Amino acid sequence: MWFPLIRLRLAVIAGLAAVIATTSCATRTHITYDGRVDHAPSTEKTDPHFVYQTKPVDAEEEITVESSRYEIRRLSFPSIGANGQTDNLVTIDYHRSRLPGTHPVVIVLPIWGRQVYPSNAIIRTLRKRSNGAIHILNVIGESFLIDWPKLGVVTNEDEFMELWAKGAQQEITTLVDMRRLIDWAEARPEIDSDHIGLVGFSHGAMFAPTLAAQEPRISATALVMGGAHPPRVIAQCIGARTEGVQIWAETTFGWSRTEMEERLEPLYGPMDPARYPDRVDPAMILIIEAGKDECVPQSCRDDLWEAMGRPERYIINANHRHSFYTMTPLNLNWARKRIWDFFGERLLTSAEE
Repeated sequence: MWFPLIRLRLAVIAGLAAVIATTSCATRTHITYDGRVDHAPSTEKTDPHFVYQTKPVDAEEEITVESSRYEIRRLSFPSIGANGQTDNLVTIDYHRSRLPGTHPVVIVLPIWGRQVYPSNAIIRTLRKRSNGAIHILNVIGESFLIDWPKLGVVTNEDEFMELWAKGAQQEITTLVDMRRLIDWAEARPEIDSDHIGLVGFSHGAMFAPTLAAQEPRISATALVMGGAHPPRVIAQCIGARTEGVQIWAETTFGWSRTEMEERLEPLYGPMDPARYPDRVDPAMILIIEAGKDECVPQSCRDDLWEAMGRPERYIINANHRHSFYTMTPLNLNWARKRIWDFFGERLLTSAEE
């Protein structure tokens, strides 16, 4: 009876060993920011797609959890339009420091409709390392911004394109909502609105650079496994959702991946950070990417780095999924520590000067 148990344990050990071999031992390339003057931020104004009428954001607040250093408040306010979330609400968990005075804030973007581990992991690190010196706004994204399930079954090409157009508009609406969230933060007496950080993972790391390019109030941005050119990523990403839709478009409508990218470009072009080069200070950008990323093509990763002004860049020798193990104890939480160091230097140290 005990032989099956031994085999199970050996299988688990072998699996963990395989993961460790592909992550903790993976090499990393570090490219430092060279500080070139020609990469100073431009003075371009916000793109018309993201302009909105500024008015006070009336967010409902409910305290849910308290600790010695933090209290968590669930915030919600109506989206400026249809954002794909329940009741078209913008929902945030506000980890408010209980320390007196004003403190910087970090906005943590979700991977909409997907994993919450990266967001939760970096929140734990920020709370622990800052010891209450940073507020955190954790944006909740329980639903996809793009309706992947419907895209994989619709048989009418016009309806197919309408779904893509709806998804693109929800991306734009959500970006405007994040600007309105910054309006809310700016009005809070406990938040140092001169020191606002932003971090995004995967989908969030494709969304965050465009937000940073449109929003000069963001002081520092960390981008983890993201890229530029959303239509190209959608058309070429090897993954459960995107690849299934790619195959569906090819078999149902006869689209090649190149044609898919071309058809989506007019819709998703406004969300492409490569359209807004040199809008941010590259000294205030950190990029962590997967060197063997099967979802975000090399050209998308390189063009994001260029658009951001060639900032500090870490390239992990692993694929998209395995690169996230650098946020776990299997890789000694390396990515979490690096993101903390970045925000600690850019937000806390500069705020004290």
